[in-house]
Amino acid sequence: MHRIGRFAPADSGAASGSLTAPMPGSIVRLAVAVGDRVRAGQPLLWLEAMKMEHQVSAPVAGVVDELTVRIGQQVEIGAVLAVVRPETDEESGS
Repeated sequence: MHRIGRFAPADSGAASGSLTAPMPGSIVRLAVAVGDRVRAGQPLLWLEAMKMEHQVSAPVAGVVDELTVRIGQQVEIGAVLAVVRPETDEESGS
């Protein structure tokens, strides 16, 4: 499995928790929807680039606040793909 960076550079202006495209490509699969609870490491979507599928996973346990792409959509490097809001202790029931 090939791991790719998940966060935009600090100077990109992207919202905290944003997962960005590490390279130009096409969205080939979505595994979540806005409002879904996810665990750290859970696959969210797949980006096809350079004839390979790259899995984009949740960096933390939380809730999918935004999903800004659709299957078949072409994205540029640095495009925000999704935003995961970290789960608070109250939300997790801890």
